[in-house]
Amino acid sequence: MNAETIDSGLEFAKRELSKEGAYLLPLRLFIGMGWLRASAEKIVDPDWLGGTVLASFLGEKLAGGHVVFPFYRALITDVFLPNASVLSWIVVVGQGLVGAAILLGLFTNAAILGGLFMNLNFILAGAPNPSAFYFVIQVALFIGGTGAIIGLDALLGRRIRTPLFVAKVGIRSWHFRSKERALLGLTILSFGLATYSLAHVHTYDPGLSVEDPAMILAVLFTLSSLQAFVSYLRQQPPGNARTS
Repeated sequence: MNAETIDSGLEFAKRELSKEGAYLLPLRLFIGMGWLRASAEKIVDPDWLGGTVLASFLGEKLAGGHVVFPFYRALITDVFLPNASVLSWIVVVGQGLVGAAILLGLFTNAAILGGLFMNLNFILAGAPNPSAFYFVIQVALFIGGTGAIIGLDALLGRRIRTPLFVAKVGIRSWHFRSKERALLGLTILSFGLATYSLAHVHTYDPGLSVEDPAMILAVLFTLSSLQAFVSYLRQQPPGNARTS
C-alpha cells in the first residue's frame, strides 16, 4: 500500500466523518452487530429453528399476563403459535438481513424500519429488553441518515429519492415536501400510538412499570413523536427568511 493510497483513504474518512450526523456512526455499527449477533445465536440453536423455543417463549408470556394488548394476545394464539416453526425462520432471516444492511449502509432506512417492526413485536409480546433501547437508537439513525456515511446508500441515494428505502445525510437532504409530510405524519402517528398504549398501562409503580409493555411503548412513542416534531421544526425556514 503506497502513500498515495493511504492519503486517499484518510481523505475519504475525513470527508465522510465530517458529514452531518457522523457522530451516530458508532451507534449504527452497534445496532448492526447486535442484529447479526441475535441472528447467529438462533442459527446454531436447533430448538429455535424448530420453533420450540419461540412457542415456549410466547406461551410463557401469555400465561404470565405479560401480553397486555388484547389484539396481540389473539394474534399469538391464532397465528403465531400454530406457525411457530415458520415464524422462527422469519425472525432469524430478518435479523440477519437487517443487521447486514445496517452495517453496510445498504438500504439502511428500509432495514431500520424492519428492525423497528421486529422490536415493536418483541415489546408487544412482553419482552421490552433490549428492544426498547434498540427502538430509540434506530429512530435516531433513521432521521440522521447515517447509512449514507461510509455506506452504500451514499451511491444508491443518487438514484433512489425516497428516504423510506435509503439513508440521506441529514433531514435537509430529503425532498422538502416529502420530508415535511413524513415528519409531521410520524409526529401525529407516534402521538396517537402513545395515547393508545397509555390506555392499556397496568401499573404506574416506578419499580414495576419498566416491565409493563404498554408503559414502555407509551414512552417510546412519545419520544419518537417529540423527535420527529423537533426534526420537522428544524427544517422550517428561520423567521426572518419567511418575511424577507
